[in-house]
Amino acid sequence: MTFFETASQARAFLLLLYAGFAAGVLYDVLGLVRRRLPWWGQIPLDVLWCLLAALCCAVALALGGEGQARLYALLGGVCGGSVYCLGVRRLFLAIAGLFQGKKNAP
Repeated sequence: MTFFETASQARAFLLLLYAGFAAGVLYDVLGLVRRRLPWWGQIPLDVLWCLLAALCCAVALALGGEGQARLYALLGGVCGGSVYCLGVRRLFLAIAGLFQGKKNAP
């Protein structure tokens, strides 16, 4: 028995993988803006991130998952976010630090 029974399941997994990755990138992009705002200005950005991340996942589910949130699709979103956080995030923040003029980016 395989993990994916049909090709549409694999497609849904990959689309949610991309959506999870996009949510991670979006979080860090908005995080760069959040650092420059006072605490009361950060709240709308947090709400915006939640709405955009949910929109990314909803579009990915509509395109590949027949509108159903199955376990393999949700696992795809978690894997996408994990790939970004564990692998690409440091590179992204280092590049962002170069553009901001910081010498010691994480």
